[in-house]
Amino acid sequence: MAEEISANSVANKHYRRLARIAYLVLPEGLDRHDRVVLAHWIVGRARHRRDRRGDAEVIYAGLRRRVLRAALRSAARVDERGPGAERVRSASWLRVQPLAADGDPGALAALAGLSLRARAAYALLRLEDLSEDEARAELAALGVPGADAALAEAAAVPPPGEAAVRALDPTVVRLHARRASRPLAAVRDLRGRRGARVVLVLTAAAAPVAAVAVFALAGGGSPVHGLLLAGEPSAPSAGRFVAAPDDLWRRGARPELTAWPARGDLVHDRGFVSQAVRAWEAGTRSGASRSGGPQLLYAGTVGTRRVALLRDGAIAARFADGRLEVFPVGRSRPDGASPLKVAPGRYLLPPWVTGVRAADLASGGPKGDAAWTPVPVRDGLTGDVPVPSPAGPGCWRGPVLELQQPQVPDGRPYTVADLGGLISANLLYQPASPGPAWPHPVGGGPDALPAGFALWRRLGCGAAGPAALDRRGRGDVESATAREFWTGPLPDGAGPGHWMCVRYAYTGGRGAAYAVLADDRGLHVIGRRLDTPDCASAGGDVASAGWWRSPKGRWYYLAAASRRVTALSAQGPFQPVEADGGLLAGRGPVASVPPSGRITVVARGLDQVPVPVFRRPGG
Repeated sequence: MAEEISANSVANKHYRRLARIAYLVLPEGLDRHDRVVLAHWIVGRARHRRDRRGDAEVIYAGLRRRVLRAALRSAARVDERGPGAERVRSASWLRVQPLAADGDPGALAALAGLSLRARAAYALLRLEDLSEDEARAELAALGVPGADAALAEAAAVPPPGEAAVRALDPTVVRLHARRASRPLAAVRDLRGRRGARVVLVLTAAAAPVAAVAVFALAGGGSPVHGLLLAGEPSAPSAGRFVAAPDDLWRRGARPELTAWPARGDLVHDRGFVSQAVRAWEAGTRSGASRSGGPQLLYAGTVGTRRVALLRDGAIAARFADGRLEVFPVGRSRPDGASPLKVAPGRYLLPPWVTGVRAADLASGGPKGDAAWTPVPVRDGLTGDVPVPSPAGPGCWRGPVLELQQPQVPDGRPYTVADLGGLISANLLYQPASPGPAWPHPVGGGPDALPAGFALWRRLGCGAAGPAALDRRGRGDVESATAREFWTGPLPDGAGPGHWMCVRYAYTGGRGAAYAVLADDRGLHVIGRRLDTPDCASAGGDVASAGWWRSPKGRWYYLAAASRRVTALSAQGPFQPVEADGGLLAGRGPVASVPPSGRITVVARGLDQVPVPVFRRPGG
C-alpha cells in the first residue's frame, strides 16, 4: 500500500535535496549570496499551499518538477537580463555564503561549464539518480528542448564527489554581517573585552530551512566586527564603503574578493577615497543603502597616479585621474583567484599569494621552458611587470604570471595571463589522451605542463588567439584553455599534427570555442562557435573536420575526434577512407583550391548520441 503522507512533511523531509537541485541549476553568474537565497525562495514557492495528503513519491516528484521549472525560468531571466533580474529581497544587514565551497576544483569547474539545460539533466541523473529514460521524460515534461543533447552533455561530467556535493549545498552557509544594524547591536557591547570573539550559529533542526551557519566576528575597532565602515555610524550613507579586516582570509573565509583587505598608501586618505566612492555611486547607480557601500580593495599611488579599486557583487571598478572604469569580475574560481590590474604592468594580488614570477610568451625554448623572472611585491602590489610588445597586428605575447599560494590549503601554483582587462585569465592546457584528465596550468609549478606554454606561444598570434576575440558585451576573459583531442602524423609526410579545442570563458558567462589544427607550417582554424558549451567540460566529446592542404599541394579532408567518440565518418568529393589512428583522411586533388561539393560528417559517442562537429561554414 502506498505511503500516505502530508505534502508539507514531504517538503520538509526532502528540503535539502530540493534546495540543492535549485542551487545547481541556477547560473554561476549570480552573486553567491543571491544564488543561495534564490534557491531557498524557489523551494519555498514550490511547496503546496494546502497541506494535502497523498503518495509520498508522487508528491515529491511534483515538488521536484516545480523546483526545476522555477530554477530554469530564473536562470533564463538571468542570462537574458543579467544577475539583477532575479535578486530576492533579504535582510539588508546579513549576507550568506556557501560554507563548504572547497570541493574538487576539477569537478566544480566541469559543472560550471554545463549549459542551462545540461544542469537540469545533471541534477536528474547525478543528484536524483534517475535513469536516462526517466530523466528524458522529466526534461520533456519541463519543455526543455534538445533533451538528448542535454543528457549527453551532462553524462560526460562524472558524478560529484562528497566534497563537490557539500559545495553545492545551499542549506549549509556562512553568515557575514554587512553593516551595523540592530540585529547585531549586541556585538558592540563586547568591544571592550580584549580578544573577544563572537561566533553566530544559526540552526534549524526542522526544515523548511535545514541550515547550519557559522561566521566568526573578531574583536576590533569597527562598529560591526568583521567589517570596517568608513565614516561614523551617524554619517549619511553617501560616500560610505566597507573593507575586510586584514586577517579575514586566514579565518576560514573562502579565498575570494570578499576576504581581500584594503591595501595601499591612500587607504586612510578620506578625501581621495570618498571621491572614488562618489564616482562609484554615480557610475554604477549603486548607492550605499543596499549593502553599506562598495568594498574598498585598494587606494594608493602608482607611479604618478592615484588609483582606487572598489567592488560590490559581480562588478568592480578602477578609479584613476577622475575617471571610473567598471568591469565584471565573474564567479569565484576554484583554481586560483585572479590578480586585479591597477595599472599597466602593476597588479594587486590576493592576500594569500606570497610569490610571483613573470614571463612573456616570446621567452624560453621550443620545449616550453619559459624564462621566468621574480617580481617584487609590496603591500600586495607587484612591481613593474614588463609588458611585451606584440610581434605584429593581432598578436598577443603576455605577460604571464605564475602565482604561489602556499598558505591556502592545497594551494598549488597557478598561471594567469593578462589579456587586457581588469582581471587576468587562468591560462590552462590539457594534452591529448593518455594525458591528464583535466586542464593544468602552463607555469613551472609541480602540476604545470610546460608544453602548454609553447603551445600558447603559437596560439598567441592568429585567428584563435586572444587578440582576435570579439569581447563586445562579453566582459573580460576569466579562463583560456587549450585542450588537445588528437595528435599524430599527418598525410604526405607532413610531420606531426595537433588538433585542439581552444576555449575562452568570459566573466559574463559567455564563451568562444575554436577548433585549431597545428602542423609544422602553422595554425589552421577549422571551426568556431560562440556562446555554446563546446569544450567547457574537460571530458566532453569533441570532433572537428575540414580541408587541409599537404606540403605536396594535395588536398585532404581531415576529421578527428576525442577518444570517447566511437564512430566517425565523412562523405564528399574525396576518396572514402576509414579512420586510422583516430584520424580520417579523405584524399582529394592536387589543386590551388579545395574541391566544392556537399560534405557530410557524422560523429557519435559511446552512447551513440551525435557529437557536434566543428567545421568551417560550407566545409
